[in-house]
Amino acid sequence: MSSALRLLLDANRGDRNNIELSRDCGGVPTHSRIQQIGNRPMRVFPDPPTLKGLARGLNVTVEQIIAACAADLDLPMGAPDSSALVLGGARSLPESSQQLLVSLSREMMRLSDVSTSK
Repeated sequence: MSSALRLLLDANRGDRNNIELSRDCGGVPTHSRIQQIGNRPMRVFPDPPTLKGLARGLNVTVEQIIAACAADLDLPMGAPDSSALVLGGARSLPESSQQLLVSLSREMMRLSDVSTSK
């Protein structure tokens, strides 16, 4: 099982076992959590103390940890969302008009989801 976080972990752990790595992370994540990270697919985004601890213990940036977690959860990061529609000048509209556009967009997406699921 190969994941971006697992690859980052393997590339930066050196010869440390999970107990030693957890110590170098400041105790968060625990050695058992490091074992889970290395052997199970990620289902939820780690909490901030875990992200910071891994960055500390692996001697990488928090941004690298976040990017690896986002990749494992199939969350786009950095590049523009190709499904987004930008409406030039919409931010200069009154708040009520902006909310109307957002509501309209949500309703159109909901209707599109309903029609494609039938």
